[in-house]
Amino acid sequence: MISVVDFVRFSLSFIRLATFFAAAPLFGMRNVPILVKLGFSALCALIVLPPLDTSWDVESLPVLAGLALHEVAVGLLLALVVILVFAILTFAGHFVDVPLGFGMASVFDPALGGQVPVFSQFYFVLAALLFLGLDAHLWVIQAVQHSFRVMPFGSGLRLEPTFDLFSRLTAQMFVVGLQLALPVMATILLTDLALAIVIRAVPQINVFVLGFPIKIAVGLVVVLFSIPAVVHIITQLFSTDGLLFRYLQGLLALGGS
Repeated sequence: MISVVDFVRFSLSFIRLATFFAAAPLFGMRNVPILVKLGFSALCALIVLPPLDTSWDVESLPVLAGLALHEVAVGLLLALVVILVFAILTFAGHFVDVPLGFGMASVFDPALGGQVPVFSQFYFVLAALLFLGLDAHLWVIQAVQHSFRVMPFGSGLRLEPTFDLFSRLTAQMFVVGLQLALPVMATILLTDLALAIVIRAVPQINVFVLGFPIKIAVGLVVVLFSIPAVVHIITQLFSTDGLLFRYLQGLLALGGS
């Protein structure tokens, strides 16, 4: 027979897991049915089912509300690490779209539920394939399950170190995003300089008629030849010793007492 404590343990585990899967990229995409997310969260909660400190009064509504809010906060913090790492691809896509003249163009992504830049979508799809191909989704699920050991129910959160960790991750987001977009940005800059010299020498040439097709063609060629470098950088993000898991481990290391 299921006791009240067992039900509370399952419910709190389910809240943390469901919050994470609802907010994290790929896991929380809108084209994944809600019942699938809830069922998968419940299955993971049954597998983990961590212990509950006997000092908590599980029959007190304020105590249960506080524990539930704590689980939501932990689930969102874990998901935020994954969100910021995937945001690198969106950031890089913006810096590729604008020099190519695709800044005003966007595509509707039903998974994200909004408009995204063309190359942001391209990099996101490429990253999703590598994420799944490297089994990074399994490592992420294991990290979330491990969080119940280092961040048990009702444990405190050290706010200042956590804020510092996310600040460093945000800085890394800009650095890696620029690394992904730098080949296109540098090539288009050189193309603009070459067009400026040509137009200076031959003023009769219409820069708007000639410049845009050349920049788009050159940019697409550079994107094509830079795919191996992009794959290498994305692989470093999702490898077992990559950016995503370093910061997940750093967040878990800040587990409260």
